[in-house]
Amino acid sequence: MEIAIITGASSGIGRSFAKQLHQSGEVDEFWFIARGKTALDATASELGINAKIITADLSTPAGLASIKDALAQYTPTVQYLIHSAGRGDFGAFDELTEEQISTTIDLNVKATVLLTKMTVPYMPHGGRIITLGSGSCFTPLPYFNTYSSSKVFVLHYTKSLNFELEKYGIRATCFCPGWVDTPLLDGLMNTPNRHPKQFKPKLNVDMVVKKCLAASKKGKTMCVVNWYTKLQHVLFKLVPDRLLTKTWLNMLTE
Repeated sequence: MEIAIITGASSGIGRSFAKQLHQSGEVDEFWFIARGKTALDATASELGINAKIITADLSTPAGLASIKDALAQYTPTVQYLIHSAGRGDFGAFDELTEEQISTTIDLNVKATVLLTKMTVPYMPHGGRIITLGSGSCFTPLPYFNTYSSSKVFVLHYTKSLNFELEKYGIRATCFCPGWVDTPLLDGLMNTPNRHPKQFKPKLNVDMVVKKCLAASKKGKTMCVVNWYTKLQHVLFKLVPDRLLTKTWLNMLTE
């Protein structure tokens, strides 16, 4: 029995990955991981998916340990490992709390690395890993620094990981969309600290996830899905950081 493990499966990008993989019939069962059981149960019920629900806070050692224990207990064949859980907060380095900073790094960075490490032994040749990068990893972003810097790590980690995974026949793809229309984006818009005056273009979640799955199946290391983010990627290579940063700052509320 082949399974897909999806973190952050209760909404947004994670939910869309679950829906599309279920529709394609590529896997037999799902493991849904997030902090809230009620939301995970609702996702499984609404999508008609046979899912093992694991309630875990992946920013904590206890949450990660619960996944490791489940893998050891059930010894599944993991066809897909999809890292959709993530968080971020707008604000300067001295406006964010230590808890906000630590949780962002622990969830976006540490959990990605450790969950990958513990899952790869259960993945077959042809298995796929999808990590959640961001269009923000292409440009220095003051007042969104911790989040965007964590996504730089994820991108570089995924690129290097592919070399290490060659002997297992497993491929990893870093998913780098722009502003995707999800509950996370809605939450960012309501932050009291600096944030963009408007999030445009606001991307359809099902559309970007569909393109990411296609890129993953082709074995691509990175998936950048829309013209705006692709332009960011190109400009990052050609335009000085200071100019890109000034452009970003002009987009922010005071």
